[in-house]
Amino acid sequence: MPARSLRQRLILGAGLWLALALGVGGVVLGLAFRDAAEHGFHERLDAYLRALSAVVEINADGSVAVGKPVGDPRFEQAYSGWYWQVSDGAEVRARSRSLWDFALPVGGPVAAGQMHARRDTGPRGESLAVVERDLLFPDGIRPLHLSVAANRREVEAEVARFDLLLALALGGLGLGLIIAIALQVGYGLRPLARLTGELEEVRVSGGRIGEAYPGEVAPLVLAMNQVLDHDARLIERARAHVGNLAHGLKTPLAVLEAELASPSPDHGVLGDQLDRLNRLVDIHLGRARAEAVSAEPARAKVAVGEVANDIAAALRKIYAERGLSLSVDCAPGARFPGNGDDLAEILGNLMDNACKWASSQVRITADTVSLTVEDDGPGLTPAQAETATRRGLRLDESAPGSGLGLAIVADLAGMMGLDVRFGRSDLGGLCVRVAFPAARLPPT
Repeated sequence: MPARSLRQRLILGAGLWLALALGVGGVVLGLAFRDAAEHGFHERLDAYLRALSAVVEINADGSVAVGKPVGDPRFEQAYSGWYWQVSDGAEVRARSRSLWDFALPVGGPVAAGQMHARRDTGPRGESLAVVERDLLFPDGIRPLHLSVAANRREVEAEVARFDLLLALALGGLGLGLIIAIALQVGYGLRPLARLTGELEEVRVSGGRIGEAYPGEVAPLVLAMNQVLDHDARLIERARAHVGNLAHGLKTPLAVLEAELASPSPDHGVLGDQLDRLNRLVDIHLGRARAEAVSAEPARAKVAVGEVANDIAAALRKIYAERGLSLSVDCAPGARFPGNGDDLAEILGNLMDNACKWASSQVRITADTVSLTVEDDGPGLTPAQAETATRRGLRLDESAPGSGLGLAIVADLAGMMGLDVRFGRSDLGGLCVRVAFPAARLPPT
């Protein structure tokens, strides 16, 4: 199943939060309006109850009379939904014309001066909100129970209308905000769409990506351009290597062709040219390895001592007839920032070169920031050391006596971001120090 696009993710996420916010807001507003409508409804009933209390009178014969209408014409319309009633607990003493011959149920006694609200059923089975109080006259035998009731349909209809309007308003607002979010997301992601187009153009025509991008996208564009530049450099170097190799092979191949075509080939010349061909292949394979290393991801660090001891053991056998002394002194925390193959290629070339030129002694040391290979051979002059530190040299440009290994190490270390220094050892010969990344060696 394909992953959702960023546009879908952003719009869906914003839509969910918006729906939640509007839903919660709608519920809160609806409850607040219902509470306000209920409160206003009961306030009107209380007002009518107080008005009824003001106009109720007891005649001399003990009958109850209501001096004037309570104040709402609906009390005069039969079964209008608005009712009032006066009773003494035993019988109804007076009632509104809207009740006709129906008597409202009488609630329990109410404390003097207090009002009580409850719900009941009206003459047509409707739900009524009832407020009531007890009224005691000075010459009365028992208190009069006054009730005012109204159909709750009115307040329910008012709340329903508000809920409908609120739902329509919030729905319209939510729809408008979703459209605005979609437009905003589209506008915000426009640089990515432009970046996609530029990447396609780079794929077809080459080149780099333009740098006029927002700050959030600029680091990505910078990283892509660095990758493109790196790839371009690798391609250019590969072309240069191929060109150099082809140029270097022409002469020995021509000599071989000429010698083989002669009646009596000179085997010495053939051997020299084959040796030259092997040397050319070795140097270019080393540089190709260096190019590959620069494109590889970072790896776990490798213990320098283990690799150095393995190489030293092999070199002792190779140079056993010369009686060379190979000493390895690596700190336990000396670790190379790469894989074992990279370290073996660097150390192998340096140690082999040292063994070739040493008189009797080769020393390998390493700590947490660098590794050093020294010998007691003739070493390099300052000019030769300066030449050896230049990266990307062809074999035929290397200083005499430096060997293939130093050129390969210089290229490989350069690709890996290592700092290589050539100098004079206290043993009398060459000293090569390779500093790990973030470490800087003092001048030698």
